[in-house]
Amino acid sequence: MSSEKEQTRIAMRDRLYNEYSWLQCAAMQAGLALLPRYSDDRSLMIIDYGCGQGANSLQPLNLVLESVPDGATVEILFEDTPFNDFSTLAKTLGRGIPYSSLAKRDVTVFLKMVPTGFYNPIIPQPKADLGISWTSMNYLESQPNVTLNPAATPADFLAAKHEAFAAAAQKDLIKFLKLRANEIRDGGYFVAAIGSQKPKSEVVPSNPGFKLLQSVLVQMVGKGSLTYGELTQFALFPSHERTPEELQEALQVPEIEALWAVESLESKLVVHPAWLEYQETIELAGTDEVKKKTALEVYARAVTLNLVSASGWFWLEVLKHHRGPSWNGGDAFLEELTELSIREWVESSDESKVEIWYIYLKLKRLSEETQK
Repeated sequence: MSSEKEQTRIAMRDRLYNEYSWLQCAAMQAGLALLPRYSDDRSLMIIDYGCGQGANSLQPLNLVLESVPDGATVEILFEDTPFNDFSTLAKTLGRGIPYSSLAKRDVTVFLKMVPTGFYNPIIPQPKADLGISWTSMNYLESQPNVTLNPAATPADFLAAKHEAFAAAAQKDLIKFLKLRANEIRDGGYFVAAIGSQKPKSEVVPSNPGFKLLQSVLVQMVGKGSLTYGELTQFALFPSHERTPEELQEALQVPEIEALWAVESLESKLVVHPAWLEYQETIELAGTDEVKKKTALEVYARAVTLNLVSASGWFWLEVLKHHRGPSWNGGDAFLEELTELSIREWVESSDESKVEIWYIYLKLKRLSEETQK
């Protein structure tokens, strides 16, 4: 049995997410070929849904900006929840948008920040030419409650969680696509990279690198740094990685089919860039075990900090809920978790390959004439 809570509070962890979102960057880069070019458009509006702190927005947006003709005017809206680090976003954009080179082409760029979640309307009329969303559509609007009998097994818990979260994710996706249809003009595009599960035809599943961190969390329960109830709540992170079939099912809902044409839908397995660097480093290290151990620690740190920067905000919300709003041990808790996880990784000599499946989606907004 499940019911929904208030809207989820989503906020990547300060500047750390910009610094360590390597995997999300690789996922974005794997979708760049889907972006349309605008060589004939002298006026353009783009909306970046779930922009975070902006590090992974720059490359795709600059690619689009390069395609517009001289004299064009481009308006870019950066949407994220009110809890996002918009200060870091502003600094990132200030450093990353090539204003000087655009000025030489008489291209004017207007940037706007929209502090509201993307399960709400972002603009009042369908004026956007392009919507993009990189690795953010797996977040749920609300965190479903998963209610179980106290005697339930861990397997029962996981099954109940999956059922509740999958149902919420399907409802959220349909709502998301309807909202975007009210914002993207006829003939406009929506492009996204969506964290997912593996296609049925594939053997290798996603490995986000969470296994050892999860083991450390269990150890922290044993040490008294964390309670079992808090750990259980950690498992209810408000996100769902859809299967390709779940995504296709949502796109085939008649009211969605009437709004969007699917131009591309493809699954790709994206490897964490730190894994590739690790492989290169240990090859160069040869028989030097010290260099190999150091390389493994660098790899472990990159993966762990990515996980902590993306999920730590939720864990701290859980801890504040259990320990009271005045509790201020968040930074110390995450630091302890990070260092213990890295040490566990190195001591276990874990060389598992961190890689995640993503679905790459390109939709075209249908006109009313097409719908008829």
